[in-house]
Amino acid sequence: MEFGLDEVRKVIEEIHNKTAEPVCSLLINPEKKPELTDSKFGGLPYWDLKREYPKDSNGQALMLLAQLNFEQMEVEGPLPDAGMLQFFILPDELFGIDFDHPDVQDTFRVVYHESVNYDITREEIEKLGVPDSSREEFQEYTPVLKELAVECVNDTSFMSFSDYRFDQMFKDVVKELWDVDLGEESIYDAVDYEVMDEIEEEYRGDEDEDACCGHKMLGYPYFTQTDPREYEEKYRIYDTLLFQMDSDYKGQDDLVLWGDCGVGNFFINRKDLEKRDFSKVLYNWDCC
Repeated sequence: MEFGLDEVRKVIEEIHNKTAEPVCSLLINPEKKPELTDSKFGGLPYWDLKREYPKDSNGQALMLLAQLNFEQMEVEGPLPDAGMLQFFILPDELFGIDFDHPDVQDTFRVVYHESVNYDITREEIEKLGVPDSSREEFQEYTPVLKELAVECVNDTSFMSFSDYRFDQMFKDVVKELWDVDLGEESIYDAVDYEVMDEIEEEYRGDEDEDACCGHKMLGYPYFTQTDPREYEEKYRIYDTLLFQMDSDYKGQDDLVLWGDCGVGNFFINRKDLEKRDFSKVLYNWDCC
């Protein structure tokens, strides 16, 4: 069977129908200066002074990548409906990732606060001596180039071409629609590359409107390279996209930049998310 544009469009449409799920799209407001407890990318973090501030195994304090205040959002389960979720990275050239152990929370950390103490001040946090990514000396060690306010917009996401599960989903839909078994071969062997390139471009369109690109919680991930779960089966327990931060530009102004226009992702097992257990998370970032 030959797969032309019409056939592949039909397969993709069916994949969208099968995989559509709620997503919290995170939109940057570059005009707003976020407060200490606001949802934001970068800057000085909120912190519960009763807790020990996150450090790596060498005692170096981690830096805020993002914090999401659920009390400012209307999100759907399995995300919390209260409290704050924070993502920290070691301020270094690799943005805190250990590519050999990307699910070991040493040079990165995910922290959940069940409640937020709005009485804590910036001065109290500054006394802790924690890194502030908005300061010039940290700029080369973070993808967030300035402190950025963010807000959640509820939307729908569907499985992306770069998700490691997409290939099998494509084969399953072809089997359902035409009773054709593509076997073990890649869909890129069964479908002409030019057709797939056109379809990917068609469904991606403007990255600002892409359901897979962008900043978000839940939904499906986007990669510039490869899904880390594709070749490492042990990482497939991380079946839920907890948080994605994409590179972001407004005109000539870079707001977020992962290397050469890359993207960062944090994955969790859905059952752990439902239990509010953030001790086991997979961190990945890649670039072109």
